[in-house]
Amino acid sequence: MSQRSARFYVAVALGVAAVSAAVLLRQPRPSSGGVEPPPGAIVRWCADGLAPIPGGGCFAAPAEIKPNATPLVVYLHGRHAPVNVGDELERQTRVARLATARGYAVLALRGAQGQCSDPAYAAFWCWPSNERNASDGAAFVARWSDALRAAEAKIGRERRVLLGFSNGGYFAALIASRELMSFDAVAVAHAGPVMPMRPSSPSPPPMLLVTAEDDSANPEMLRLDAELTREGWLHATVEREGGHALTEWDVETALTFFDRTRAESLPLTPPLATRSRARTAERRGADPADAGAPEAPSSPPPEDVLDTPQPPWDAQSTDPSPE
Repeated sequence: MSQRSARFYVAVALGVAAVSAAVLLRQPRPSSGGVEPPPGAIVRWCADGLAPIPGGGCFAAPAEIKPNATPLVVYLHGRHAPVNVGDELERQTRVARLATARGYAVLALRGAQGQCSDPAYAAFWCWPSNERNASDGAAFVARWSDALRAAEAKIGRERRVLLGFSNGGYFAALIASRELMSFDAVAVAHAGPVMPMRPSSPSPPPMLLVTAEDDSANPEMLRLDAELTREGWLHATVEREGGHALTEWDVETALTFFDRTRAESLPLTPPLATRSRARTAERRGADPADAGAPEAPSSPPPEDVLDTPQPPWDAQSTDPSPE
């Protein structure tokens, strides 16, 4: 072999080695919670205003971060199909925009496909949310450890609160009752209980229940309210007009609950505001049956509630049985 040929083959070998190394470096590396999704997949899931964070979550910070004094909202989405991911991104954006404006950081986490109990929803993203799959909850929470560490590395460790909507609300109730992770306060919106709702700790976190008059989940929320009352679990309940949606009013009310429970004990005095005609009449000492008019016009209707027809259960969320 001539010297020129030898140099050619050496160059080819070096080129193949360089390409192989580059391919290997681009492969996703496993984390403590399993195989981390490719970065592109995380970016597509993170809504406007949130950025991908190690561990698979989506993170948003307030304009001013106060080290060890910035509370963190962990947000759990409702059930949704791949074709409806845009609707969930809108909710994620809403939560991040409102929470960061009030000084909170937000970590939005994602459920798993194939987690729904009903095979018809195999392609949907779901959380453990009923007695049949409740035992999966601890493994889901364990997979959050990297994302939580990354988030709290940015803001420090302060109050950590949990907001779950619909299917994610069932999981929030499950996390709180089984104490799968420590939270300073929990808000369950438009969901229900995962039985038994017996707290594992003598001092469970204060819980807010957010429901709506025309929501098919309302009976489930009333059942959760009754279970918490029976167990002596301190909680507050608010109700608005409208159907199954996570509105700005819902998010703002949850944030107010988180703010107030920092320094106040339940029951809150005065109680949180309500938008339910029946509950408003009851507080004013009137007969709820006579509550025919909505609240004063100075309180605008929450988006997507009064003017948009609501199906019994939207395609992004859970159904009346604990899915």
